Amino acid sequence: MKPRSRYPLTALLALALIALLLITSACGSSSDDTAAAGDTSQVTTDSTSDDADATESATDTADSDSADSAETSTTTDAASLFNDGALTADAVTVDCTLENGSETTCFQLEVASLVSTVDTDGPYCPETTSDVGGIWVWDGDEPGLYALDSEFWDMMTAQGYEFVDADGNITITDPGGSGADSGGTANSCLEATADGSFHLQVLIPTEPELLDEPVSLLEISQVGLALDGVTIFGDAPSVADRGGLPALDACGGHIDPSGYYHWHFGAESIQTNLDEAGAAVTCGIEQDVEALLGFSYDGFGIYGPEEDRSIPSDLDECSGHVSDTEEFGEIYHYHYTYDSPNLPACRVGAAATGKLTSPDNSAAALPDGDGPPGR
Repeated sequence: MKPRSRYPLTALLALALIALLLITSACGSSSDDTAAAGDTSQVTTDSTSDDADATESATDTADSDSADSAETSTTTDAASLFNDGALTADAVTVDCTLENGSETTCFQLEVASLVSTVDTDGPYCPETTSDVGGIWVWDGDEPGLYALDSEFWDMMTAQGYEFVDADGNITITDPGGSGADSGGTANSCLEATADGSFHLQVLIPTEPELLDEPVSLLEISQVGLALDGVTIFGDAPSVADRGGLPALDACGGHIDPSGYYHWHFGAESIQTNLDEAGAAVTCGIEQDVEALLGFSYDGFGIYGPEEDRSIPSDLDECSGHVSDTEEFGEIYHYHYTYDSPNLPACRVGAAATGKLTSPDNSAAALPDGDGPPGR
């Protein structure tokens, strides 16, 4: 007789059914988990897509801000580089016409006839040969840069000029006064009367445009505007040709017969010129032989005579070249020189018509080329 099983058949069948149900449940659960994992993956993908959109949006915003900044920079950088107090009104951008006929925009800059950024009190003409005045670039016999001291006046006397009387007094004439009107400036040291009651207005192109040929900057030509707010003119009138000597101060500026102060030198490097010439005077303006110091009327910058501690070897006839600048990147710009005077001899770009005017003094003389004595 066979032994009897411990479990009845029905029980075994029930156990098998339960096992089958458990297996089915486990498979379903795995499928649900997989589906759930798939959903999580989809959420992650959607989140990544949202992040990408956000990043793209942020990038677009940054690019837009950069573009706006670049546009603002293009229209404000040059004007913002002027020294504190140099401009008497906010710089504005205006429509203007260049000398080549181009219709464009210009920075309109307003400055005082006597700026607050520079000492305009001289000295210019010394009263006697015992005094030391300003300076002069003599263009007659024994040409050069001189201090207006006893040695200079002795040289003038030896060359036949009569600036000095028998007592050592120097004849000083105001070129804007009655003596000048009557032609009495010969054999005179010229010193004009300052007038700080009016303003000068300058137009400088926002985007420089090259001319086909450079424009020579002749005697008393309008050259540009220094960052200190003082206008820059070409060589002062020749004493040898005119007889009167329009004395400059030790930094190379003086008063125009109309009363405004202006430069005939780049002041920030003039001390080297003075020292090399043996002129025993000192310019009180801080010297910087590499910095941006002003703008030509064509919109190109004017820098000190050196670049990377040396004089550039590739300067053109206008004392300019293309190289990298801190302010504008790689661009054409001018350099002052160590000649006397030390200004560019010509201009390569187009200046605006009416580049230098006075909004409140129609009588102000603003020569742009060979002008009368005392300029």
